[in-house]
Amino acid sequence: MSVVAARLSSLRAGAGLSMKSAADAAGLNTSTIFRIEHGLVAPREGTVRTLLQLYGEGEHVARVLSLLREERVPGWYDAPGVPLALSAFLELEDRAQIIYTYCPHQIPPLLQTPAYALSAALAGLLPGAAYERAAAMASLITVRQQVLDRQEGPRLWAVLDRTALLDPPLSRAEDRLAQLDALTAATKQQHIALQVARPVAESGYLYQGPPFTLLRFADPASPDTLVLHLLHAPVVIEDRRRVEEHQQAFARLSLSALPVDSTADVLDEIRNSTT
Repeated sequence: MSVVAARLSSLRAGAGLSMKSAADAAGLNTSTIFRIEHGLVAPREGTVRTLLQLYGEGEHVARVLSLLREERVPGWYDAPGVPLALSAFLELEDRAQIIYTYCPHQIPPLLQTPAYALSAALAGLLPGAAYERAAAMASLITVRQQVLDRQEGPRLWAVLDRTALLDPPLSRAEDRLAQLDALTAATKQQHIALQVARPVAESGYLYQGPPFTLLRFADPASPDTLVLHLLHAPVVIEDRRRVEEHQQAFARLSLSALPVDSTADVLDEIRNSTT
């Protein structure tokens, strides 16, 4: 119950509403909002729906109600600081046995250094957005990366875009070198496989789509899941046909990329040319 209470309190504050203004808009008493947010009373499902609509999160009602109904055990991805638009994807990523990912034009988040994560977040902010938003996004990436440190965590297989390696969103040479060094260190991890894409003129394959992740789970009853990383939020897709299309795309990316055992050498060459 405290998870739902904390989420509703955070969303209200994020919407810039006082308890009184939220209560007035939702047709409730201020004391009701107070009791809900302090975990003193369980909100009704209808109240949760109303409040989420008021806070601009109406499309994520099912996510919050699943916690209210105790249909699932809350995880770190249910914390108030984690955007609801990301929560479902992060839960799947946390449960995955194998993560396949390709991110055109940037280093995949699970492999980003803190400096890279912050610079990428700043570069992607909408005009007028606050620096604090980018800092929060970068901090969230650091938390996500802990999944790779778990003793029985997932395996990661990533195809790296050559453009991302040569043109990172980092202005300082030392930050660019640190990111390359972090990738080199990752190549030494048994549960991580990294490949560098060949130039299209050599590979003959050009992926034409958004960044994507494929998640495979240990439970045979859980089908592979596709996640498209779109402009505002990731979209989780379970449609069998679309999953298979992206499985084929990743297979083509991998087969046309440089072999795994050459990645460290490629990174070393790029490092030596970085100033």
